[in-house]
Amino acid sequence: MRKIKILAAAAALSILTSCGVSTDEPSDTGSDKIQVYTSFYAMYDLTRAIAGDSADVYNLCPTGSEPHDFEPTAAEMAELTDADVFIYNGMHMEPWTDSVSETLSGSDVIIVEASADVPHVTENYDPHVWLDPENAYAQMEAIANALIQADPGNRGYYTARLEECRGKIDKLDDDYKTAVSGFSSHLIITSHEAYMNLCDAYGLIQTAVNGVDNSEDPTPTRMAEIEELINANNIKYIFTEPLSTSKIVETIAEDTGCDILVLDPFEGSTEDKDYFTVMYENLEALKTALS
Repeated sequence: MRKIKILAAAAALSILTSCGVSTDEPSDTGSDKIQVYTSFYAMYDLTRAIAGDSADVYNLCPTGSEPHDFEPTAAEMAELTDADVFIYNGMHMEPWTDSVSETLSGSDVIIVEASADVPHVTENYDPHVWLDPENAYAQMEAIANALIQADPGNRGYYTARLEECRGKIDKLDDDYKTAVSGFSSHLIITSHEAYMNLCDAYGLIQTAVNGVDNSEDPTPTRMAEIEELINANNIKYIFTEPLSTSKIVETIAEDTGCDILVLDPFEGSTEDKDYFTVMYENLEALKTALS
């Protein structure tokens, strides 16, 4: 059965990727491939990993933008009604989704909430579920099922790509477990409380400057507590993110003598990096901070 949730519409990227899927704006080219839309970059990349060159995949949230803050235009929402499949994360990652529910009501668009069947959701409802590789694979399975429903003639193709991803996920998971077993510390200080799924998967402990939605700055009291924690645990690095800079993180780093590293929650990419590239870059950053 389809999961009928909601979302919005139309494309804004123009990327030609190693997986062979274009994110050019849709046009009346008469393509006979299924038309697939995704809500933001993480969903786009997991989708293109399964879709390969058998579907036209378009991303909604512009590259380099935060999916929390994106708002589709009326024209973009209207465009989505011509899609075959729409894929989004859910768990309030894309707060703009509920407002367009009526746009797709009664349509034939297959709508997939990719986090709906994820088995390892954290208690604090952190929507960045894909940062646990097993969760990312569960989302890939949901995506594959939707593509097969929309395009049953390519079932074998999508299934084969899903199986290939299974092998990559297993290796990624093993590499994380091996690295973490050698860490001298398991405490990370982050600018954004986006890493609970990663931490749950590998026994790490996160203290964040900002909350899950990254919208409210900490109070002076909270900043003092974080700085005290850093000093008490001899922490040498604090993590920020590629899509946002934080003056508060810079202040904490200056006050405590920490260096700043990048830990990527994979919400967007200005360099068209895929999931596995980013996860391995994150692993190298963790090695630097915790080994």
